[in-house]
Amino acid sequence: MDNIGDMIKDSLKSYMCELNGLREEIHRKPELGYKEYNTTKLIKEFLNKKEVEFYNFDNLTGGYAYIDCKKDKTIGFRADIDALPILENTCINFKSENKGTMHACGHDVHITIAAGIAVILNSLKEYLNYNVAIIFQPAEESNPNGGARLIIEQGIIDKLNLSEIYGLHVWPKYNVGQIAIKEGPLMGSSDKFTIKVIGKNAHAAEPHIGVDAISIAIDIINAIEHKLRREIDPFEVALVSIGSINSTGRYNVICDNVEIGGTIRTISKSTRTFVHRRIEEISTQIANAFNGEVIVDISDGYPVLENNGELSRRFIKYSTNYLGESNVITNINPSLIGEDFSFYCTEVPSLYFFLGCESKYSLHSDKFLPKEGTIYTGIDLMSKYILSR
Repeated sequence: MDNIGDMIKDSLKSYMCELNGLREEIHRKPELGYKEYNTTKLIKEFLNKKEVEFYNFDNLTGGYAYIDCKKDKTIGFRADIDALPILENTCINFKSENKGTMHACGHDVHITIAAGIAVILNSLKEYLNYNVAIIFQPAEESNPNGGARLIIEQGIIDKLNLSEIYGLHVWPKYNVGQIAIKEGPLMGSSDKFTIKVIGKNAHAAEPHIGVDAISIAIDIINAIEHKLRREIDPFEVALVSIGSINSTGRYNVICDNVEIGGTIRTISKSTRTFVHRRIEEISTQIANAFNGEVIVDISDGYPVLENNGELSRRFIKYSTNYLGESNVITNINPSLIGEDFSFYCTEVPSLYFFLGCESKYSLHSDKFLPKEGTIYTGIDLMSKYILSR
């Protein structure tokens, strides 16, 4: 393995300039979910130039590289390829040229890491004990209709005979050369809800004639954001956050219509089900108590992302030997940020981890910018790990 490690190191030295160029080109031309046409083209052109076969998905952007070693099983690695509707506010020379669209979540880095893994492993395919599939997935940011579920519905797991799959996300709070990982739930479910409160118009000076939808909405918000928490085990993770409130009316009119929008985040199926049920019950009961009505709509988003136990223990052991114990952080709490890699976790043994990128700005910030060294660490770690399997 030491000799292979040296070979990877030499290959990365020769490829890193081109890989960084690919990252810059993708960052310069970001595209939103299900519209990543040029991004897919750039990935395909890069890989084909390196003699790596790339296959498009049926009726979707993105695709996959497949390294066929004539083995019985396939290891998968997934990278998301979409950007966000954010106006970039950095000063880099490869700043987004698509105004109002930005790789503010580091997917340009994920793509580059995945492309690097594909090129390295293809050049060393005689040393692989598994076939390898590198999946470039569209529309991760399109919750609740992200690309992972559609790819799985196309039969990608059976088609490629995936026996396990890996993924990563750049993470601002950790340094380059560090990873964070834990067995079990790593990222929470992320569901969306709207509550439409229906009252009755009246003059503001005669509130007794109307039904105040704003007053009812205030009570509902207070109950589901704060009081509902008292019905849940203190050691269970559950978060209800209100993101929008919209109403009709005028300053001197009792409002008859309010729409509340929010999200539910949990890390257990039972708590998720309970919170969904109680939001509808609480909203209905409060509205009824004050002669109003509600329409509650809760949409299932991404499920809990849960790391496989065996893969977690194996990967942690390998990463500790590779990066050093102090650089493999395992005493972490789950993040409540949603991630559609979670759909793979429900189908096949899966593992996901956070890769340090040392940014002082958070994910989805208009100034978010991972450090370039993140790419090298990601490619080197995953290439060596897959070869060690």
